[in-house]
Amino acid sequence: MNYITSSGFPDLNGSMVVTNDNVDSYYSNSLQQNGTVRNTGGSGLDFSVSFSANPPRVYHINAHASGNGFSGSANNNGPTLGTNPWSATASTGETPETAAKQTAY
Repeated sequence: MNYITSSGFPDLNGSMVVTNDNVDSYYSNSLQQNGTVRNTGGSGLDFSVSFSANPPRVYHINAHASGNGFSGSANNNGPTLGTNPWSATASTGETPETAAKQTAY
């Protein structure tokens, strides 16, 4: 299912695709790129996503089902270990990544 994501970390504002409790893909609107997702298991969503920005950026998200999406927190795995709220809302529309692929053909 497609979700629109939002967080206090601008890199995490974008979209993702989830199957059961596994994140299949994550797209950052501000970085305009797909991240590399590593699901760590557990209940709800528990995963890390990294982006090949300069410098590289890695985030860890832990969230539980809430309404028509997920709600939780994200940290930036950095030296300050900042934590911000994170949420995802179900979307019936296409993700920016899907739209970009369709217009590329």
